[in-house]
Amino acid sequence: MKWILFALIFLAACSHKETVDKPAPQKVGWSSAGLSIETSEVNFLGTGIESVERAGKFLFARNDRVIDGKRRSQLFLGKVGSLLWKELELPEGDVPNVLYSDGRMLFVGTYFSRGGARLWKFDPQNETWNLVPLPVVNPNYPISDTAYGIDGIAKFQGRLVLSLSRGKMGERGPIYFESEDGSWKILNEGFPVEESFMRAVEWNGSLYAMTYGNGIVRFDTSDSAWHFLKNPKVECENGIWNESSTLARDAAWTSEGLLVGYANLEGVFQLSPSHAWTQKMDCSLQIQNEDVVLSSKTPASVYRILPYQKSIVVLGEGSAIYSPDENRWKDLPPIPGVAEILDGVLVNDTLYVAAFQKGVMKLPTSILDSLIQTKTVLSEVFE
Repeated sequence: MKWILFALIFLAACSHKETVDKPAPQKVGWSSAGLSIETSEVNFLGTGIESVERAGKFLFARNDRVIDGKRRSQLFLGKVGSLLWKELELPEGDVPNVLYSDGRMLFVGTYFSRGGARLWKFDPQNETWNLVPLPVVNPNYPISDTAYGIDGIAKFQGRLVLSLSRGKMGERGPIYFESEDGSWKILNEGFPVEESFMRAVEWNGSLYAMTYGNGIVRFDTSDSAWHFLKNPKVECENGIWNESSTLARDAAWTSEGLLVGYANLEGVFQLSPSHAWTQKMDCSLQIQNEDVVLSSKTPASVYRILPYQKSIVVLGEGSAIYSPDENRWKDLPPIPGVAEILDGVLVNDTLYVAAFQKGVMKLPTSILDSLIQTKTVLSEVFE
């Protein structure tokens, strides 16, 4: 009888241990990638983490904040799959403004640094910096002047293209094209005066540049000049919405054409090879305080467009994934307390984003897969 009682106690203990040690089911969704902003710091920030980029197995993030009463841009280095980050200092005290990766190296364009507009190349494997020479090809553009900065970096036909800004004097910012021999040329003809591009995308044999307020301009190799594209019109169910300026933020090409996201038009549009626009959004016009307000049923204030499989991830004020072949939108899960996503990058099975005044957040791509598989038509998404 004693042995039977002991056996029963032993079995009960084992059963209890198994219940206690069993891991709780993991919740799948957004989580911190390790670089976060404390709530107490929000009042001392501009936008916080503004951009996130990837080079090989490394991640980079640029932070905008106030330190010791001065606004400062910080650059951080992390590793894919890790929650650890460390701050990187640019040589000679330069200020990071724009990040661009060719997949292996990180290029950093400076912002009104002591050396003016400068381009640094960073090797994350060895953590070494190299200055990319930018000779003055025109004496009217003394890029060593501290008033100059680099606003945009892109690649066209395998070579770098830089968009420079002239902030203090209001002069035209030159567009630098890298040549085959490694030298640089300024190709400004037709580009809007006092403008620079944020991002530029190579498509259909041309370079399409998204400007700050003049929509999209296209660089044509036949005449080595820039040409304005006609801006799209927002046609809602109860009228047409027009804006005086068009702030195009990003684009990605699909089988049907170039998918472009706008900030102030609050919409996404498809540009055909013949440069005709097709609206990829639902909208209506509403009167609020005697002003006409656009109510968009797709992501508003688009900041980043990322190709994913046969779909497109659109990040901004309200983020979603779009399936071009079926013209379907599905909302991404919201990040609690975050109104906007300013940038993002897809790495392996994870989407990393710069969440407004929150930090770098991550989402498993399995969530994107499940959204793609959910069959919902465009008009049903927001009903």
